[in-house]
Amino acid sequence: MQIRDRIKELRRVKASDLIPNPKNWRTHPVAQQDALRGVLAEVGYADALLARETAEGLMLVDGHLRAETTPDSEVPVLVLDINEAEADLMLATLDPLAAMAGRDEARLAELLATVSSDNKTVNNLLESLVNGYEPFTLQGENPPLEDGYSQTIETPIYNPVGPMPSIGALADRTKVDRLIGEIKKAELPKDVEQFLVDAAYRHVVFNFQHIANFYAHSSADIQELMEQSALVVIDYDRAIADGFVRLRQDIDGAFAEDYPYA
Repeated sequence: MQIRDRIKELRRVKASDLIPNPKNWRTHPVAQQDALRGVLAEVGYADALLARETAEGLMLVDGHLRAETTPDSEVPVLVLDINEAEADLMLATLDPLAAMAGRDEARLAELLATVSSDNKTVNNLLESLVNGYEPFTLQGENPPLEDGYSQTIETPIYNPVGPMPSIGALADRTKVDRLIGEIKKAELPKDVEQFLVDAAYRHVVFNFQHIANFYAHSSADIQELMEQSALVVIDYDRAIADGFVRLRQDIDGAFAEDYPYA
């Protein structure tokens, strides 16, 4: 089977001169916009937008958010030799095809261990990948309700792979230690200080892939304590008894009361 090359040329075009595709179906939450700005600020343009020639000018097939984010910049554009029907097919399938990709958790964990950013939103994106959930619900499969909450609660599954990680690889305490240092320096009343120190521990970032590996190589007593802390859930019946999974039932029940026809 011969695959056609439909790329005519690489052209640099002022982003504001590109015509948005009126059939573009993707929306871009503020968090995604902020993350893109952060990546562009740190790396710059390292990928081209896609467009096709029309009587009105170059019309985008892919790259709407990048064009909107940098309207005054000259951006790299791959000009495609495709017709409107082919552009519609690409517009409908580019993002869903990318979303079908799986994850090699071990390689992803190794990659993320080497990646950092000075941008807060980009770091949030990286943390979401570390913790195994979709960043900012970018794929749009479970859109939030009108009040900002989502009915869907997913339980990520991690398969133990590789050797036992070090204890330091299980969690990132960077923000916690910084907050506690600031709290201690503030010379607050002891009860207020203790409350803020307790609250600071909410910012521990757990690497659940490493935790799964650590659990698999640990002794039975350590595994028992990890299960009691819900760091891993091995027995769902026991998790329900301990109250960890019952939360979903409570949330679903409350949702059904508030939205009986949803």
